[in-house]
Amino acid sequence: MKRNPDVNKLCLSCRRQCKQAATVVISSCPRYYPGPKIKRENWKQMELDLLSSP
Repeated sequence: MKRNPDVNKLCLSCRRQCKQAATVVISSCPRYYPGPKIKRENWKQMELDLLSSP
């Protein structure tokens, strides 16, 4: 998805095609439809004790 730099910041995160110009002041939009929320997991690497003797 290409991001157009002359589009309003609120419109950048919206899925609809009715993008407003960057010079337009928008506090909220009745047609705002955000993209899907992606749940992120913070995976931690397991600590392996490779230097221990059996």
